[in-house]
Amino acid sequence: MKRFTGLILLLAAIPICGYLSSWFVTSHYESQWTEAVARYATSDVDKLRNATPGALQSYCDSADEENRDACATYEHATLLRIASVVTLVAGFALLAAIFVAARLAARNRDLLLSIFAPGMRIVLIVLFALILAQGAIATYGVYLFEAVAIHAVHIFIIGGIGLGALVGAFSMLEAGLSISRRISQSVLGQAITRDEEPELWALVESVAHRLGSLQPKNIVIGLEPNFYATSADVVVRPGQITHSDETLYLSLPLMRTLSREELTAVIGHELAHFRGEDTRFSLDFYPIYAGTARALEVLHNESQSGSRGLAMMPGIAILSFFMDQFATAERGIGRARELEADQAGASVSSPAALATALLKIGAFTRLWNPTVAEMIETLRDNQPVANISSRYAELAALSGTAEIIEDVAAAKTAHPTDTHPPTGVRIEALGLSIAQLDDIALNIDPNTSSVELLADPVALEEKLTEAARRLLVERGVVPPLKLSQGKLDSAPARPQAAEHAEA
Repeated sequence: MKRFTGLILLLAAIPICGYLSSWFVTSHYESQWTEAVARYATSDVDKLRNATPGALQSYCDSADEENRDACATYEHATLLRIASVVTLVAGFALLAAIFVAARLAARNRDLLLSIFAPGMRIVLIVLFALILAQGAIATYGVYLFEAVAIHAVHIFIIGGIGLGALVGAFSMLEAGLSISRRISQSVLGQAITRDEEPELWALVESVAHRLGSLQPKNIVIGLEPNFYATSADVVVRPGQITHSDETLYLSLPLMRTLSREELTAVIGHELAHFRGEDTRFSLDFYPIYAGTARALEVLHNESQSGSRGLAMMPGIAILSFFMDQFATAERGIGRARELEADQAGASVSSPAALATALLKIGAFTRLWNPTVAEMIETLRDNQPVANISSRYAELAALSGTAEIIEDVAAAKTAHPTDTHPPTGVRIEALGLSIAQLDDIALNIDPNTSSVELLADPVALEEKLTEAARRLLVERGVVPPLKLSQGKLDSAPARPQAAEHAEA
């Protein structure tokens, strides 16, 4: 409620200030008019002595050249008042339209698909106009107030307000237009071909065939502890190679902790988003949804500077309101989508395999940052790190205690594009309970690890660990390793692509 109240105040602040400035100016001139009538009464103006202030406007309609400037200022102040009211009403109307549209979209997948993207573009156009209007109101309102109240104008301050509003409006439009562009994400990993990893590709294609889903065009294996299928461009480092179309991302460290049956269930869940009605969501909705969130982040960063930032604040607040409202709509539909995808994952493996996979992912993902921190400290001590993935699996095996299972069950699973239900709810929807899984939930058996699907997992892990070390050197987080001969390990050229950020 506080956030919404703040949005209302932010949206109303400039129009109200413009209205008050207009009221002050028109009241000043009407007061002068009344005094002039009283001071210079003649047979022609006696009729106006007791007239309403509107008589000043009647006089200005036929004013002589001598009084034309004063009348022009009075008329402009009246226009400022009208513009302030119209801008305020338009802003509130936009909020109401967003609220109603989001409520309608929450009822139906097709409505959400149909409303979100066009609605976002309409909002951006209206926001562009509102920022320009509020900038004009603020600029002219300050000009009028200073000119009448102190008989001086700070032209540089007023010009800065106007320029800030203009730049802010176009910054808003530019960031908004980026929403329609194909988004990309950067990962540290390696794309694998069918020839390189035939067993893993055969498993993925078999799951896709059984589900009747689209087959991924690319499989990328990386170090980040996550699994997802995406239609966004994936830029794979090192090498900065862009892979388009449907891509399945698999986490090498997490594969060490999952059995083959558990990995199969996870792959089934992810590929289920590329079948039936879910395909439109995965291909059409979520790239724009993620792009909107990213554009909003850009706007937040740009709003930190000067008058441009002040001009952008109402627009950013409205865009945030738009995202919050549609996130609520998506959450209900997304919950159903995830539970349906869980059923698909269980169907190609087993409910128990998917349930234990969910618990392992929830329990072990939190170990990644400590593992990286340990790697950084080791490298700073000039000690090599050969295989961060195997070290991660060792820490996971040591941390698999029953105490964390309840915590994981209540937590939501991190994902690049949407919000998943709590893990406990997902397990119950599979017809299982946490109590049934206590004994086997976090077991890690190296002999049945899904990493054995790869032809040479250790070689791949060591290659990606070295790539991670070089990236840390490039960022200045760790120094280059000193070789035994006293030579320094050279750092490669800095990659040109943007750093990875989850959508």
